[in-house]
Amino acid sequence: MKRILYIAAIVFILLSGNEVMAQKAKFGHVDYAGIIAVMPETDSAQVTIRNLKASLEADGEVMQQEFQTKYEEFAQKQATMSPAVAKVKQKELEDMYERLQAFAEGAQSQLQAKQAELLAPVQEKVTQAIKEVAKAENFTYVFDTTTVAYHWDSTDLTAKVKEKLGLKK
Repeated sequence: MKRILYIAAIVFILLSGNEVMAQKAKFGHVDYAGIIAVMPETDSAQVTIRNLKASLEADGEVMQQEFQTKYEEFAQKQATMSPAVAKVKQKELEDMYERLQAFAEGAQSQLQAKQAELLAPVQEKVTQAIKEVAKAENFTYVFDTTTVAYHWDSTDLTAKVKEKLGLKK
């Protein structure tokens, strides 16, 4: 009889513990990209990035045009050039093409770095708001809907995070 009561007590404790643990785990989700997109700081960052991109594209087009002009000039005069001069001009064109390629790669890196620099404070602000809402609402986990393929039995916290940030729902 004691053994049965002992086993019943252990089973009761184990089952009670699982309920308490199940009640503690609370899942939520947010549309992180959607929140970032409506932040006013994102608009000003995008304007700065667009302006930088336009400036870099203009510089790239000037370099491309200069290369094209020199290439056409070389193609027209190549037949009348001595082999030594042709070789020097061809080397100049190859060097110019490599500079053009390096500029394009550098411009892409510069754009990405600027975007990261300008959006980092916005991302930090949104992440902090998510943490605050999750803590206030006692959520154990909050997932980003863009990285989760499926969510069920999860509360959408996007509106509350937007409200915390002072954005329109």
